[in-house]
Amino acid sequence: MFQAAHGTMQGECRPYPRQCRAVTGGPLNLLTSPRRRRFDMRLPPALISLRSSTAQVLGLILRSIEPLHLRARRFAYEIWARSQLKGTIAPGVQFIGSITSEGTGNVHIGRGTRVGRRTFFETYNDARIDIGEHVTLNDGITIVAYANVTISDHVMIGELTSIRDSNHGMLKKDFVHNQPHTAQAIYIGNDAWIGRGVLVGEGVCIHDGAVVGANSVVTKEVASYTIVVGAPAKPIGQRL
Repeated sequence: MFQAAHGTMQGECRPYPRQCRAVTGGPLNLLTSPRRRRFDMRLPPALISLRSSTAQVLGLILRSIEPLHLRARRFAYEIWARSQLKGTIAPGVQFIGSITSEGTGNVHIGRGTRVGRRTFFETYNDARIDIGEHVTLNDGITIVAYANVTISDHVMIGELTSIRDSNHGMLKKDFVHNQPHTAQAIYIGNDAWIGRGVLVGEGVCIHDGAVVGANSVVTKEVASYTIVVGAPAKPIGQRL
């Protein structure tokens, strides 16, 4: 029965002659057929060379004007950031992309700091966010202050990190969204390194030179030059 429907191993299948001819160079074998190879070679070698040379020249032109384009774009981002933030932005701050600010906008940024794309600042009442000098904020960082958030000098913070000095009430006597926030200040010391996707919670103090591994949840104090990882974050070593 199998041979009747599909033919023998060496013969063509009678019910499906077109499909079977593909095995011996039929229509479905066009990718490797001589006809397809001839089609690919229709462009003369001189034209192919001209096309490559033109692409190279245009690429060099675009590369030469790229610094001007980047400067103009970053200048536009800085104008937008200064319109959103009501604190002090020192000279030399680089805004790599657009930022978003909610609340009072009481955010202060020190000289030489780099602010990545899609950075989100949220401040309420008298709370403020203080960011020191030569800090690196990578893309997608969220900083929320209901009390105060202080980030000292020469700190590096990885993308998608969330720093929040507040928490939400969760007593079962009422709906969660009706319950008040609690807030305690966050402090991050000089030369600290916060990895990608970290959550720094209410009241946390991360001392000078500490390192927090990626995707950690920091709920307690981190000593100077200590390396912590995990959820919740725990010490695993020291910076040497």
